[in-house]
Amino acid sequence: MFTVQNEYLSLAFDEDGGLRRITNLLIPDECLKGGLPGSMPFRVYADPVKEFEISMNDRYQLLFEDPSKTSRAIIQPGNSRLVHCRGKRGLSLEYESEGLLATLQAVPGRNRPSCDLGLTLENRGTETRELMVSFPYLDGVRPGPDPPRNLATAMDQAGVVVPAWARPGGVLGEGNQMSMQWHTIWDPLTRSALGIIIMDPDVRPKRLILKEPSIEINYFPPFSLGPGQSLSLPRVRILAYKGDWRRAARAYRRWFGRAFACAEPPTWFRRSDGCTGRHFKKGGPGIEPDYPGQFALESFRELPLVHLKVPVDITEYAFFSRGSMLHGVHTDGDNVVREDMGGAQAMREGIAAVHRLGLHVMLYVEGYIVHGESDLAKSGRVQRWAVMHRDGSIDGPYTRQGFLHMCPGCNEWQDHLAQTVSRLLRETGADGVRLDSLGFYYLPCYNPAHSHETPFGYNGWIKQLLAKVRKAALEVNPDALLTTEGPADWYSQWFHGALTARCPRELPLMRLAAGPYRPYAYSATGAVWGSISGFAGGGCSGPELAQLDANWLCARFPVHEALVWGDVCDDPMTSDPHVVARLFRGKGYWALVAVRPECKDPFLWPPGTGLSREHPRYTITITGLTTGPEDAVVCNIETLEWSAVDLEARDGGVTLSLDANWALVILRERGGPGVAGMGALPALRPSQSAEIEVLALASGARRQTCGRVSVTAPGLEVRPARTTMPGHATITVPSNAPPGNYAVMLRGKGILGAKRFLVVR
Repeated sequence: MFTVQNEYLSLAFDEDGGLRRITNLLIPDECLKGGLPGSMPFRVYADPVKEFEISMNDRYQLLFEDPSKTSRAIIQPGNSRLVHCRGKRGLSLEYESEGLLATLQAVPGRNRPSCDLGLTLENRGTETRELMVSFPYLDGVRPGPDPPRNLATAMDQAGVVVPAWARPGGVLGEGNQMSMQWHTIWDPLTRSALGIIIMDPDVRPKRLILKEPSIEINYFPPFSLGPGQSLSLPRVRILAYKGDWRRAARAYRRWFGRAFACAEPPTWFRRSDGCTGRHFKKGGPGIEPDYPGQFALESFRELPLVHLKVPVDITEYAFFSRGSMLHGVHTDGDNVVREDMGGAQAMREGIAAVHRLGLHVMLYVEGYIVHGESDLAKSGRVQRWAVMHRDGSIDGPYTRQGFLHMCPGCNEWQDHLAQTVSRLLRETGADGVRLDSLGFYYLPCYNPAHSHETPFGYNGWIKQLLAKVRKAALEVNPDALLTTEGPADWYSQWFHGALTARCPRELPLMRLAAGPYRPYAYSATGAVWGSISGFAGGGCSGPELAQLDANWLCARFPVHEALVWGDVCDDPMTSDPHVVARLFRGKGYWALVAVRPECKDPFLWPPGTGLSREHPRYTITITGLTTGPEDAVVCNIETLEWSAVDLEARDGGVTLSLDANWALVILRERGGPGVAGMGALPALRPSQSAEIEVLALASGARRQTCGRVSVTAPGLEVRPARTTMPGHATITVPSNAPPGNYAVMLRGKGILGAKRFLVVR
């Protein structure tokens, strides 16, 4: 056999050049067991017998024909002639078959458990060939003992962990199938892990095909290769190591950071604690909403009342357009601010008042569908902009609701959407826009009016659309936040994030694998899951601020930077297997979140998850810290009570004991920031006042007796605005303050601040 290896892994090829082994030298373990000889690591489906197409079922899901059944030949190492095999540090293998020369490069990584594979195809014949390639193609993937009980990644939105082979894979661009270009499978017992990174900065059309026990990356549609022409496929990085998915995620992040120039998020977004959606109906006092999340307002000038009900930082408005009062739909495509609630001027005044509360606003703009009763549709332009199937039909998943489906590759639609976003930001003063639906589709389009080079250019079309919208938005507001509905990490070149609602108790994969791109935990996922997701958000979806949601918004405030933007350490060990613990790295401290959820199934949680009713004490052991913590304080999030917690050095780390079912622990490094706190705040009425107590919680903070902290409470009056710690300040409710939840915040140099809500009756 021909072998290429380093100290971590070994790849072995047989006398025909077929990949036969991927050996994890650290375990040790053969990651391929019983794979079909001669089938790996590539397949070329040559000379198709019919035109390539992607069909759809009655649920508009994409359907692909098996290329092995629609091609005259399958070229792979087993039916090719190995012409050369040479190399110094790596291997270069050349295969010849039917006038096609395939060159495979295999180069082991330096000081890392990886080997990079490259594949180039050259047509040495006299006729043009039509080819579709799968690279890599791996068979017999069974890391660990036999029979395997493997787990695997699934790139569903921000990424989930599932039993291996439970998902069939999917298409890059379908954000609930393949939102990132990597995959990992591992054995949880031996921790033998096999990872694959597709290093494709151009995000070519491709699909991940998972059929036990094979993994295949299939590029589509077929490409033409003329005589003398060659084509190089994106390189693939194979990893074999000891662990789970996280090492592969970090390796992907390093490649991702080099491959993509990501858009830096607005400074204010880095401080945002989440996003919640709100719908509107016309109605004054006494008019009841039709469902939770809807608010009845006489005018958009009353928007602060909505935000004071649930003061999460970002509120996204839907049902703000004219068509939503005419047709009963959430969007119309016209996106004209409804006149019956004061129009754009009233919304601009309402949003300005929201800003004075220290909060932000996004607008919901549909990026995919336009209602058939909109003015835009009646003009005839929408039909011209629509996605067209091969048979000339223009139906889609929302046809029954009266919508038409827009093609992101239509230049006129791209320009219209960019102009719409620009106009809305200019008219309303909103802080950002979310383009709904985008991130969840891969749409072939045959509409001749669009002059597509190929019906399968969806990912390229999306690039154009996002770039145009970004340019138009930032010309109006350079600090605008831009998000989509579905996460796709390569959208980060233009947009800042998305929403996500798919992840069990494991950390979302995208939290480690992407750079500054940040989805937020959709409010429906709940604050319990949101607290360990590493994203902003979770909870606050109801019409009133739930107590646990309010407590989490307050508890997370001092460590928000670590939770959302800091590094995520390996999960600490817990004495209770039902407790989920997550450790985040901040500047001079660590933030530990521990949850005992009511649901104990790791693959069903978090839907509907609350906290367990059981309260047995448990211990958490943290290892791998660069320095030992000086001290620690814990917040019982159920009660929002802070207290000191004892740390015990043990087994190269520290152990602490907790009895809270939902806890946040701040572990301070020596010389790290102090931790501030404040006493409970009473409910007040307009013109009433209350004194608040500024506390020093951690020992480092208690030493800073001369430290100064600022006290802010947007919408309320604070005297003095700066005080000592410990110290006092007085909050006064203005006589005209509307009822609601007002944030009171402490901040100071070298201090982790504090937040509480003061309720005005």
